[in-house]
Amino acid sequence: MNKVLKASFIFTGTIIGAGVLGLPYVIEKSGFLIGLVDIVLIGTLILLISLMLGEVTLRTKNPHQLPGLAEKYIGKEAKHLIAFLSIMSIYGALTAYIQGGGEIISFFFDFFNIPSLIAKLLFFIPLATITCFGIKGVEEGEDIFTPLIIIFIFIISLGSLFYFDKANLTKVELFNFFTPMGIIIFAFSGLFAIPQMKEILWFERKNLKKSILIGFSIPFFLYILFTFSCLGALDGEISEVATISLGKHYGIFFSIFGNLFALFAMATCFISLGNALIEIYNQDYGINKKISFIFAMSPPLIALAGLSTFTEVLSLTGTLFIIPLYILTIYIFCKVKRFGERKPEYELRLPYWLPHLIALFLLFVSILVSFQSLFI
Repeated sequence: MNKVLKASFIFTGTIIGAGVLGLPYVIEKSGFLIGLVDIVLIGTLILLISLMLGEVTLRTKNPHQLPGLAEKYIGKEAKHLIAFLSIMSIYGALTAYIQGGGEIISFFFDFFNIPSLIAKLLFFIPLATITCFGIKGVEEGEDIFTPLIIIFIFIISLGSLFYFDKANLTKVELFNFFTPMGIIIFAFSGLFAIPQMKEILWFERKNLKKSILIGFSIPFFLYILFTFSCLGALDGEISEVATISLGKHYGIFFSIFGNLFALFAMATCFISLGNALIEIYNQDYGINKKISFIFAMSPPLIALAGLSTFTEVLSLTGTLFIIPLYILTIYIFCKVKRFGERKPEYELRLPYWLPHLIALFLLFVSILVSFQSLFI
């Protein structure tokens, strides 16, 4: 596989995770048409932020994750803030994936009555081993898992179309326009993959923009197809994990393929985010690689104690950590335009006011989502 596709698949694999499974549930509250507007709006904004970060990495000589880029362009205090947000968001995601992956493995081996702790270890150990091999492990892991999750989500979506009823898509609730945005933002989050993509394309950096566009386009269109087919097949009776409802209504086909998709999606995210966390410790704080691996992999094992649920961790991670990271990435982008170290292979020519408007909008969404989670 050529480097452009390898880099694209890392981005795709990092983006497509647990968030997509909750899209039909939240979009049903507003109706598909409003949900489609939300997906296009949020998707476009996050693609722009992803391209901003791509340009930032290209304006920087040495490899860095977000904390290192923050220190270089906006100071040490910003480095520590972004490091905290990055580390906490990744720990939250890794913990959730261990929790969710263990539940799915328990489902597949239900006949053997495997204890929950063992199921979680069966998910964690092989993926942590792949992550131990660094960027090479990420490349190989994403080469295997990303095509599989694309195939599975496509199969589930096509299978749902056999039960499609267009009457299920007529609902329109303008009052709920902002309701799906929190989970859509989480579902599109994949910024941590971009510095890794630059490493893969080190001798082909001119292709980074193309890889970002390809890697983002795949989940963008799959999300629309998946939401469209699920809402069309399910008459408002959608659980928080859409594939569970499909399996409940239409049989074991959806249970098997839905859970396989979820398992592989969590695996790709775990590998990419785990490596990003190791590189934060190693590249941005100069910690030995073996110690960085221990720091990255040890805390998520708290999930083995079952201290929190899958959805609780995802909700907390998205609301408190991911949106602030987007806003700080925009700030770094504005700074790097003046203080970059090298001429980038591509340059975004955006109106001066647009990055600021995007940041304000995301801040508004963050406040609104936090308010809803606390009081509604």
